[in-house]
Amino acid sequence: MLKNRDIVCLSTQDWDGLWTRKQRFMKMFAEAGNRVLYIETPVHLLGLDVLPHDPGRFLRFLKGPRAVQDQLHVATLPILLPFFQMFASINGLNQAIIGFFLRSWIARLGFHKPLLWMYTPFSASLVDKVDHSGAVYECVDEFRAARGFVRSKVVGSMEDELLRKVDLTIVTQENLLPHRMKFCPNTICIPNGADVDKFKPASLKLLAAPEDMKRIPHPRLGFVGHIHYWIDLKLIRFLAEQRPNWSFVLVGPVAPLADIRAVRGLRNVHLTGRKSGSDIPAYVQEMDCCLNPYVTGDIAENCSPLKLYEYLAAGKPIVSTDMPEARKFADIVLIAHSYSDFLEKCESLLQLPQSSAWVARRTQVAAEHSWISRFEALNAALDHTSL
Repeated sequence: MLKNRDIVCLSTQDWDGLWTRKQRFMKMFAEAGNRVLYIETPVHLLGLDVLPHDPGRFLRFLKGPRAVQDQLHVATLPILLPFFQMFASINGLNQAIIGFFLRSWIARLGFHKPLLWMYTPFSASLVDKVDHSGAVYECVDEFRAARGFVRSKVVGSMEDELLRKVDLTIVTQENLLPHRMKFCPNTICIPNGADVDKFKPASLKLLAAPEDMKRIPHPRLGFVGHIHYWIDLKLIRFLAEQRPNWSFVLVGPVAPLADIRAVRGLRNVHLTGRKSGSDIPAYVQEMDCCLNPYVTGDIAENCSPLKLYEYLAAGKPIVSTDMPEARKFADIVLIAHSYSDFLEKCESLLQLPQSSAWVARRTQVAAEHSWISRFEALNAALDHTSL
């Protein structure tokens, strides 16, 4: 297991953002005795999903690294130039800025040849700009399929360059393996997982119901996570219109690219907004059926939905659109192949009594995919690579 090392993590998630493997793994590394510098997601001048809600971000980089727990510091980058995922030249300028601050912060913390841990596919030049003892790239999505200010060919070229330079690549879904292995032979898959202890009280119905959930009538069909363009809101609209007596609860922040107009005005669709991570199990507990409504396509084919594991850890019945990660659990997750099929499967689950045996089966499967086991697999890969 990695111990007594310095780690610099370049994340695509803010420390206080939705809790993902990025924060979780770095927290676990710090608790295992390593020193960690966690760099929050790069934000550019057109970052409409961040800057209007957080104007203080313009100057936060001046504070440098801030301690959030023992052995773990978090730093916010300065606001960067836009279009860096469209033009390699702009990305080069941004990476030069990032490299300058990284070297300064590493020196301030007294880190020595840190292990670079990158979640950003456009960070290849940083491998050359920062003195390090090793480099790891965690690929959590098919970035070539992303929307927004992105050119697939440019992002793909950036990622391929990074893959050539790192010592180890970790992907979250098997479909991401073949291409990455062409450039980094030392590539493995470690999917997402669940905090089984956190969701266990929900499986036993021990949590107090959130006040806003009390006002929403049963049956409640729910989704928890980032409401982005890859979530099929047209499917939610179809279900809500077909079953006006059902309540659809969407828990999480809404991204600018999500077409929320699809469900706006529907009285039985409830958007709660973002909730704290500690409150999420209570929201899942209060759902009669959990939904994994991804738009089928490149994103769904190459991702590992965190929510799927959390629903299982809470012992909940689940209906999912057809995607590889859901097929792994085809014996306990109902997979729909059309909108009408999705409706029928939701109806069948709502009519089926949820016995303690079914709840136990789901939580047992989730326990096999705990974050502890994922972290053990991660450390085994690091040992094998001699990092």
